[in-house]
Amino acid sequence: MTQDKPEERRLIVAGFGGQGVLTIGRLLCVAAMKEGKLVTYLPAYGGEVRGGTANCQVVISPGAIFSPVVEAADCLIILNQLSYERFSHRLRSDGMMLVNSSGVDLDEAPPPQDGARLVAVPAAEKAAQMGDLRAGNMIMLGAFVALSDLVRMESCRLALRQTFTGPKASLLDLNLEALQAGAQMGA
Repeated sequence: MTQDKPEERRLIVAGFGGQGVLTIGRLLCVAAMKEGKLVTYLPAYGGEVRGGTANCQVVISPGAIFSPVVEAADCLIILNQLSYERFSHRLRSDGMMLVNSSGVDLDEAPPPQDGARLVAVPAAEKAAQMGDLRAGNMIMLGAFVALSDLVRMESCRLALRQTFTGPKASLLDLNLEALQAGAQMGA
């Protein structure tokens, strides 16, 4: 992939509020920091939050980051149709778009630019099989980590363990399981 600087990656994660969009972005940042990389995280969400639109822009780099704004993304992680329509044009021609095919009708959606890689992951279906739809975001994250060289899976597991503490601790095992299921889907 072509980047603004060697090894810098610019991502957009987008979906509805409540789908764990911002959590994906935060976990990627924490995992990257555990590996000694520099990060920026720029979240955006509607005032209504759950059910409204949510997205975050993430930049991960081995060196200085000059702007947190992602105009052209190396990678997109898209969880719903509206986000596909809103952000798909921002994917670089040599980029990768990971799409929750349970929430995006790819037959109706315009294809990404020539040269871009589109990967369909039935995250919501797999999460339903696991017994909790909220795990769909971790399935998407696991698939993304398996398909990219951005961060290591172990760094994501450590980020999950660091993040899911206190009242969220009861969700840790489910999220670790979903992360692994996603990695297997992306392998």
